[in-house]
Amino acid sequence: MAAAGWRGLGQLQGRLRAAGVGLLRAQSRGYCTRLGAGRYGQSSRVLVGAAFALGGTFGLFQTLQHRLQLQAQEYFVEQQAAELSAGNLQFTLYQYKTCPFCSKVRAFLDYHKVPYEIVEVNPVMKKEIKFSSYRKVPILLVSAGNTLQLNDSSVIISAMKTYFVSGKNSLEEIVSFYPPMKAVNKQGKVVTDYGNKYWLMLDEMETQNVYPIKEVMVEEMKWRKWADDWLVHLISPNVYRTPWEALASFDYIVHEGKFGTVEGFFAKYVGAIAMFFISKRLKIRHNLQGNVREDLYKAANDWVTAVGKHRPFMGGSQPNLADLAVYGVLRVMEGLEAYNDMMAHTKIQPWYHRMEKAIGEAEAVNWQLLQPSYFN
Repeated sequence: MAAAGWRGLGQLQGRLRAAGVGLLRAQSRGYCTRLGAGRYGQSSRVLVGAAFALGGTFGLFQTLQHRLQLQAQEYFVEQQAAELSAGNLQFTLYQYKTCPFCSKVRAFLDYHKVPYEIVEVNPVMKKEIKFSSYRKVPILLVSAGNTLQLNDSSVIISAMKTYFVSGKNSLEEIVSFYPPMKAVNKQGKVVTDYGNKYWLMLDEMETQNVYPIKEVMVEEMKWRKWADDWLVHLISPNVYRTPWEALASFDYIVHEGKFGTVEGFFAKYVGAIAMFFISKRLKIRHNLQGNVREDLYKAANDWVTAVGKHRPFMGGSQPNLADLAVYGVLRVMEGLEAYNDMMAHTKIQPWYHRMEKAIGEAEAVNWQLLQPSYFN
């Protein structure tokens, strides 16, 4: 949708260039010959050129204004389609609130105004997801008679976006396009990954509507992957950078998470000490600088550079899946020293605040499932 606006601008630029060539030819054949090359002829040509420039600028302004109106209408239609597609379904998100991957999914659902229930998972016992052989979060359960389980944040986002845009295939069929695959990571551990997870499974016409030019799709996929493969690995080394930052981070985690009183006490102090040392190992594993803030600052500025100065979001007039992914990862640091430092020492603040506004404070009618603590 937003990409269609950029295609329209490209077509407009082509038409203007063609019109410009015609004007130059007319000027060389008519005005210059008739008015001559003297002082008065030069002045006349300047006036004529200025008139053409003024008229062209006004026409361009009107065309751009019309294009922005069309983009807004297309966005409204897409949002309505998302709400209608989700209307017959019930969504339950199993999460840790401070998990960046879970935050990505919330950002996506909130932006598309999808109502969903939240179940906060106890990170120690994980009894809330005992029904699942997949032992990570986020997990999204979708119920419409039968219950369908979606795993992995990027798969959840790609599958749901495909469902909202297409509407031709069932959600169960769409999820089958993202098969789980066993792989061995750099540490020699067998892990589960998912094929095609940054792709939307659309037909040719649907793809053309969402991504009018291939570069738009490639850019979005590149930065979604960057958020998962690089940006997310900067969070822990930065929020647990010093013992005091680690303690402040775990104070927030315990407050927002699902911990009993005793468990919360040990999690706050023992967890903070453990994560302080683990963060040092993560720094080595991901080849971060001695001052990990520098990596965070560079990542934030790299993102801002990629978005550019002439569009509010990478998606153009509205956020795309890359915008939502980067925002979702970064916002888990809100209220912490790392977040404040990033805002003060990078250029990301204007984009970040635009994202906050785009998602809105009343984006979805969500409610927390009330469940007793196992440790009270």
